[in-house]
Amino acid sequence: MKSNEISRRRFIGTLAAATTGVAVSGITPVFGNSRDTSDKLALLGGIPVRGNKKWQTWPQWDAEKFNPKMNEVMGNRVWSRSRKVAEFEKKWAEMHGSKHCLTTVNGTNALSAAWMQSNIGPGDEVICSPYTFSASIFGILYKGAMPVFADIDPETFQIDPKQIRKKITPRTKGILPVHICGYPSDMPEIMKIAKEHNLFVVEDACQAHLAEIGGKRVGTFGNAGCFSFQASKNLPIGEGGGILTDDTEYFDRLYSYHNFGYASGSVSGQISSISALILANKIRMAEYQAVIGLCQLEKLEEQHKIRNENGAYLNEKLAAYPGITPVKLHKGATAASYYIYSMVYNQDKLDGLPRQRFIEALSAEGVPVGTGYPNDPLYGQPMMREVFKSEIYQKVYTADELDFEKYKQKNHCPSLIKTYGSALWIWNGGLMLGTKSDMDDIINAVDKIHNNVAKLK
Repeated sequence: MKSNEISRRRFIGTLAAATTGVAVSGITPVFGNSRDTSDKLALLGGIPVRGNKKWQTWPQWDAEKFNPKMNEVMGNRVWSRSRKVAEFEKKWAEMHGSKHCLTTVNGTNALSAAWMQSNIGPGDEVICSPYTFSASIFGILYKGAMPVFADIDPETFQIDPKQIRKKITPRTKGILPVHICGYPSDMPEIMKIAKEHNLFVVEDACQAHLAEIGGKRVGTFGNAGCFSFQASKNLPIGEGGGILTDDTEYFDRLYSYHNFGYASGSVSGQISSISALILANKIRMAEYQAVIGLCQLEKLEEQHKIRNENGAYLNEKLAAYPGITPVKLHKGATAASYYIYSMVYNQDKLDGLPRQRFIEALSAEGVPVGTGYPNDPLYGQPMMREVFKSEIYQKVYTADELDFEKYKQKNHCPSLIKTYGSALWIWNGGLMLGTKSDMDDIINAVDKIHNNVAKLK
């Protein structure tokens, strides 16, 4: 028999076997680079879909191309903030169509500085997304303001504008949307609410590099947009942060704040060159951090395109499986960062298979997957109890407002809690930069699990 006939028959056999398994599950077959997914699951002793294949490593560094640039800045002995930092800031601002960018030592300090230089203070309320990491709200707490949490849309993982409206009071002064996992929040609607109520908006875009809504990049809708360049992020520096803003006076205050409070633009009137004009900090980015960032910028847009192509491919193919639902982009969103590829797990549609068992099976096939943030909402974390004991909160807020149990009940977010129990995060820094064959491995691994649910149980 000719070799091409053997290949053709093997393909037909593979397709038939896979289709048979899918039909039993009631799923419309989806094939990119299909394989026989009726095989024994790796978790039960079978061969993993991925075999010995590795995902792309992250962060990435082209030593031959980039080491000379790094050696240059290290060799000239100017390591503190100088020309390279300014160059990175200029390019990051231009890439977003923003007037100003200020870099910081990390994303946490970018978020904190953004709030520290706002007019929000003790007694004020800031409406926050609850599906995030604690660092998102540090700056709000440093200012003595009260975080108020509005629930998320469980299909997008983003703060729900309808829930924001429900939380507005005369004391509301700001909004903190978080573009979690790199999916854009509904910024047009959020900014509409902000304009109606004169609210200060800081976007936490730390996971959302180059994500877009209607072609406009996140981080440019609010008064400030904050980014992280930590090693796992889509633009990895190791540590680093950035703040975008179109408000020149606000930018001047930010610049002064990050540099000991020294004069900067409209922050003027110094007595001497080392006179601090405002209470400030020292959170400047170093030159060698900026060089790493400039090197990473060279390939960021190309990588962003690949991530979105792969994200769209996975969204289309995985939508056929009833046990998992890809997280949706809200209407108007034109690109995500796909920092994390996220899905919603539906146990009932997988014959009651527990999420943890699904995770174990998918991981065994070679797909790195987890639950995302643990079931530990910010409004219930011990940090908040300790903040409420602090002198400034004790002086400004009533005993009833600082009753921790009442605070938790008042801020309870049912959709957030549901998401904690149903979220799936597929994440490995370089995973979404893989080939279509890599994406097909994810699809085939999911297909394999669907075809073997009874054996898993």
